[in-house]
Amino acid sequence: MAKYRWGLAGKLYHTAEKAVIGTALRKNQDSREHYNLKLVFDYVLFNTLLVLPEIFYSLYYQNTIQLLIYPFFVAISLLCMWMLKRRVSARWAGTLAALNVMVISMLSSFLNNQDISLMYAMTWILGILFCYLTTNLATTLVLSSLLCGYLVLTAYIKSQGIVLFSAAGYSALNVFDVAPVFTAFTILFIVIRVLGRHYNNIMIVEGRRTLQRQRQHSALIRQNLTKQFMLVKGLSRSGKTKYLEGNLELLEACLTEIEKQCETAIDLLQDGQKVAGEPHKKSSPVD
Repeated sequence: MAKYRWGLAGKLYHTAEKAVIGTALRKNQDSREHYNLKLVFDYVLFNTLLVLPEIFYSLYYQNTIQLLIYPFFVAISLLCMWMLKRRVSARWAGTLAALNVMVISMLSSFLNNQDISLMYAMTWILGILFCYLTTNLATTLVLSSLLCGYLVLTAYIKSQGIVLFSAAGYSALNVFDVAPVFTAFTILFIVIRVLGRHYNNIMIVEGRRTLQRQRQHSALIRQNLTKQFMLVKGLSRSGKTKYLEGNLELLEACLTEIEKQCETAIDLLQDGQKVAGEPHKKSSPVD
């Protein structure tokens, strides 16, 4: 039964992936864009799934203000999916996805008595990391500045003892009760599944590119060796003819040229073995 359920979940996931980014993956030849598209799709999908336990939590504790936030989050997530389907670049879709998660979580934190506990902190840190992987440094710094500005505002409110609006269903004790569950879901879906799968996709794509380069290099060596052996074959026939004619000077020239061509062929083989045996430099996932 467990195998069947995971198999069904896998089929549903691959069906959704094919429906949203299947066309973009087929028509885009850039390998970096490939795994960035997969990263944005996974991030949006699994963050949307993480909303489900939060909805049950809000319903259980009757946090009606919190429930009003989720439709906006889901709507923007669907907009990100639509952008991916319309073949918008992963950079722009990733920027909107990161803003959606960061802004909605900051709004939720503010309404819940400016809560900056571990649940929100993990969401913000992973959002910043996701933004850096899919966009660029400038966008990441802007998003980080927005987060730091909110934290400064929260620190000022707490230090001054200012009492602002707080959702009726919010309680610090309730947060402590559900924090382990939400943290476990975040680690399982976002850290392991989304980011871990992203690095796995990088390794797979780079492995395919390395194999393709090796095949191209081997084809080039075969082509050059074929030319060398064809030339040696022609020189051998010419040398045989000159030998029968008694022209020893031209025979010696043919033998000298054959020796040169054989040395060139040996050098091609040795260079090919060196290239095939060289360990590839390890690059960072960001590079």
